[in-house]
Amino acid sequence: AITLSPSNKDRLSGPAFEENLALVEMITGENTRAIATLTRLLQTPYGGWLYSPTPITSALLRLDPIWDPLRADPVFQKLCEEKQQ
Repeated sequence: AITLSPSNKDRLSGPAFEENLALVEMITGENTRAIATLTRLLQTPYGGWLYSPTPITSALLRLDPIWDPLRADPVFQKLCEEKQQ
């Protein structure tokens, strides 16, 4: 789905597919990739999927236990501290 609707071509669905990608990357232990995907999502204006209709924010990353496997990573901790642009 991401190949067919990348974020740079489909601003509505593309980022929503990337939310799923971040979850899959985290679940499969690809934490660095998951954090990179989340970083990109935080910089992209879109309507969310996981927290529909809200996009992923630093506050949601900080509060939602679904992201607990990433909490020990300093890069993820920094993402959680950043203010939404």
